[in-house]
Amino acid sequence: MLKLLLADMSEEFTGAVEKVLHNEFEMQICHDGETALELLHYFQPDVLIIHLLLPFKDGLTVLQESAHKPRVVMAITHYLPPYAEKRAVELGVQYLLFSPTVETLRVRLMDLIAETQPREETRVAVHLHALGFRTNLDGYRQLCEGIPIYAQSPGMLLSKELYPVIAEKFGLPDCRTVEHSIRKAITDAWSRRNPIVWEKYFPGTTEAPTNKVFISKLAEMSRL
Repeated sequence: MLKLLLADMSEEFTGAVEKVLHNEFEMQICHDGETALELLHYFQPDVLIIHLLLPFKDGLTVLQESAHKPRVVMAITHYLPPYAEKRAVELGVQYLLFSPTVETLRVRLMDLIAETQPREETRVAVHLHALGFRTNLDGYRQLCEGIPIYAQSPGMLLSKELYPVIAEKFGLPDCRTVEHSIRKAITDAWSRRNPIVWEKYFPGTTEAPTNKVFISKLAEMSRL
């Protein structure tokens, strides 16, 4: 699970973000720049979301003084002059959000994480996180394993080719167990879905996609 540090002076906003993302990341939250700098050192986050107008130390100072450089850095601000925007980019900010809603932040964050992942398997996991999959389900782990395989051979049959490979990987005696586990994971995520996110992946869908449709779509997106 990726580690995320959220630094924003608004307790209301950080609380709302934590409520949305706590199942998808190991999170630490702070409300001032000095604490953010300390957490960057001790927590070593993979992802940093930082407001540039933090008290005690502003966001740009935090980024400049931190020895730890997170893989993904998003910055929040209400206004930023051109020279400060240029400096933010120089300090590693990959995306600027101007007074975002929680949902906008979540969607942009998942997009950015997906874009920065070098391994296909990791990109699949990011897409599954974005869709709200629970990582403790067997179907989640089987999708992480199976989707990259399908991406290499898009025409393969699920029951006769893909499921047996996954079953062997996980030491399962019956490929039907794989089919049922994946179906359960998809149905579970669909039942708790965020409509905005699912519409992005499966536009116009009014019911949980089949295993075939789901695997095909995520295989296509992982290739892209």
